[in-house]
Amino acid sequence: ADRLDKSKTVYQTLEADSPIGMVPMIRNILGGFLFEGDDITKKVSVLSGGERTRLAVARMLLRPANTLLLDEPTNHLDLDSKDVLLDAIEDFGGTLIFVSHDRYFVDRLATKIIVVSNGGIEVYPGRYEEYLWSKEQRARVQSPTVNVPASKSTAKTRAPGTRAPEHPSTSSPVNSREAKKASDAESRKRQRAEDQRARRIADLETRIAKAEGEIKEAEAAMTNPSFYDDRDASKKVIDRHQALMWEVRDLMEQWEELQKITNL
Repeated sequence: ADRLDKSKTVYQTLEADSPIGMVPMIRNILGGFLFEGDDITKKVSVLSGGERTRLAVARMLLRPANTLLLDEPTNHLDLDSKDVLLDAIEDFGGTLIFVSHDRYFVDRLATKIIVVSNGGIEVYPGRYEEYLWSKEQRARVQSPTVNVPASKSTAKTRAPGTRAPEHPSTSSPVNSREAKKASDAESRKRQRAEDQRARRIADLETRIAKAEGEIKEAEAAMTNPSFYDDRDASKKVIDRHQALMWEVRDLMEQWEELQKITNL
């Protein structure tokens, strides 16, 4: 919005960047962005911040593109302008990458969340509300549990002068053999569980690697300039990419849980 030529009118701004075939539609497009009547003859220099943002987005949408980059696009916009912007962007068929602190805007548009915090980046394949839920669940899992110390003594008090009851010895060859059998059975049970976890981890790693490979193939296809020429075909690839991202996320959560148990 700050790079608009301030010497041009609203109409001239779109006309200068419009493909020839779109020129007859300029007035309709401007109307959709709330520029009506004499508004189209206003100089860019007299427009408010919100009006310039709307005009800049309208100009971007005139030319087909695979990707839009927006930085705080709802700044200076009133509610009506924000709704117009949201409707226009939702109709955009390409990839949208934006930075915003507007919760409503993020909830409406975002299908993948990238959180930059504490010198790191976290990518979440879902909507913002789902990201917040996942963050809350992870915080619960990672929160330390409070261990209640066990009592050091369970001896009961007895009246003075009374003798403690005598207990017969439980040590005998038979009991020793039974204890060894029980110990060996428990060891075998633990070993089977460990072997099963190891096989499960190996299977998860194979599935994760396969899904990540498919994600890379889809992303490579999405970078092709002609990718959005066939909207039906491109939508299938995008939907598949989204499903794979969710699948990898679920598989990684399972893998992490098994690793935690293994490392105990």
